[in-house]
Amino acid sequence: MDQKEQNLQMAIADFESGVYKSARKAALAYGVPPSTLNDRLNGKLPKQIAHQHEQRLTPTQEAFLTDWVLEQDLQGFAPSHARLREMAAQILDRNGDAEPLGKAWVAGYFKRNPRIKSLLARPIESARINGAQPGQIQEFYDLYKRVQRKANIQAENSWNMDESGVALGVCTNTIAVGDASKKKTLVQSPNNREWVSIVETISALGRSIRPLVIFKGKHPQSTWFHHDEVPDWIYTTSKNGWIANRIAYAWLTDVFLPETKPPGDEARLLLLDGHGSHHIVEFLLKCKQNNVWLVFLPPHSTHVLQPLDLSCFSPVKSKYREQIAELASLDDAAPIKKHRLIKYYHRAREEGLTARIIKSGWRASGIYPWNPRKGLESSQVKNKALTGLEQAKSDQLNVIATPKKPRDMYQMVQDLRNGHTPDRKTRLVLQKVSRQLKRLTVEAAYKDA
Repeated sequence: MDQKEQNLQMAIADFESGVYKSARKAALAYGVPPSTLNDRLNGKLPKQIAHQHEQRLTPTQEAFLTDWVLEQDLQGFAPSHARLREMAAQILDRNGDAEPLGKAWVAGYFKRNPRIKSLLARPIESARINGAQPGQIQEFYDLYKRVQRKANIQAENSWNMDESGVALGVCTNTIAVGDASKKKTLVQSPNNREWVSIVETISALGRSIRPLVIFKGKHPQSTWFHHDEVPDWIYTTSKNGWIANRIAYAWLTDVFLPETKPPGDEARLLLLDGHGSHHIVEFLLKCKQNNVWLVFLPPHSTHVLQPLDLSCFSPVKSKYREQIAELASLDDAAPIKKHRLIKYYHRAREEGLTARIIKSGWRASGIYPWNPRKGLESSQVKNKALTGLEQAKSDQLNVIATPKKPRDMYQMVQDLRNGHTPDRKTRLVLQKVSRQLKRLTVEAAYKDA
């Protein structure tokens, strides 16, 4: 409600309660036009309310859209005008309204919803150097904590999803038997190393839900499966065996939402990378409708911050490769069919995706239990800032190192002053030592000349 409307409402209230004997006096007291006040008293609706039936989106839908904009901004992904229109179009489509929005719709929407406005967007991706940076990691922790507090996210409702590639064959070096005079030899791979993508999802309390398996192809074939050995997972295909927009949306609606539904209306948090399929408007709208808050990992940081990368994928893939390698040693160049991948990955998953391993990934990321130092002090963070203890040790080493030239002595004095102000006696001693060092340096130079 703008200030003019507020003044009108107060003028109406004071006139009706008898504070002012006439509408004109009430209008003058609150600085509103007397004619407007009289219109309201005679039952005329505010312009905005009177024309609500002409709006493409209802006030409730616009409030929903505004909440989504504010949530996206909080999560570091404030939408552009084009993105806003795209989301509004999605809502209209669900109303059965397929007509395009007018050119002036955004301006009118801002006027009706003063909680948001156009802001100057500061690009961050192009300004960052590849690789995990301390500032980048700290921004992520700050963002995660803001979202967690805003939505009151509980640990059991905190989830991480990621896609990982698994080969239909041996993709690492193996031990073979050959000519003793050679150090290496060539072996035939069990197949052409076709890759299959598997989407895993884990919670901070050690749960996992059904994986999504994405084969390369047009449609799943019955010959890929031995029905007595097929686990109850979700199977689909894509042109290249990777996740795509339609697959990400299907995973969200058919797997994640029903299998992670909390009691009541508790919010869920989904930690994921910035893959384009996670940014499509349909995906974002579905998350908003189901009170799912998205937190995107900063680029080049999954090896530091993503629980699945930190503990889960490695043991699962290791177990899987062991089984594939064992098969290859018994049946050279045997094609590893898709049903074998399912069989062996299922075994590897049961051994490598335990509650203990899942929890260790969240712990290593510093997210649960909350410990940002895990990420900030990771050996894989570039330009890692020194901790207080490390800085103190560094300063101590600088001070106690033997000076070899006057500049070293000057630096030692500065280091001491940075830590604390030396007393007068200490300063005099340091000055005398510095002068003596300079004199000895000059004498040594004359002798060498």
